[in-house]
Amino acid sequence: MQIKNIDGLRWYHLTLDAGAMLHQSLRDFLVREDLKHAFVLSCIGSCTKVVAVFPLTREIPPELGRMEFEGLFEMNGIAGDVRRLENEIKVHLHGSLTKEGREVFGGAIQEGTQIFKTAELVIAGLA
Repeated sequence: MQIKNIDGLRWYHLTLDAGAMLHQSLRDFLVREDLKHAFVLSCIGSCTKVVAVFPLTREIPPELGRMEFEGLFEMNGIAGDVRRLENEIKVHLHGSLTKEGREVFGGAIQEGTQIFKTAELVIAGLA
């Protein structure tokens, strides 16, 4: 177990509009706010395209399955982090979504996920 005290958090409410790409929007946010690391504590809203991966095997690292869906989806909750690693910004998100009000699925949310109407995020960031 690792425990780390986090001092100096900045709190943000981020709203993404229709058509926004989730991962690129989070990278842009990190740059705009000049943060080193941001924790996505809550993300709700809707999307038209979802890309997610999930483990297929128990090996580390596991073989991954990939799902890509287009349609209308409600984001039940997505959380994770965005951080600067060397010369790139890494986005790591996990969450669950609902299709047509009855089919719930989830996994590691990947690049290519696009917002339908809006997404509301609560983020804690470190400069």
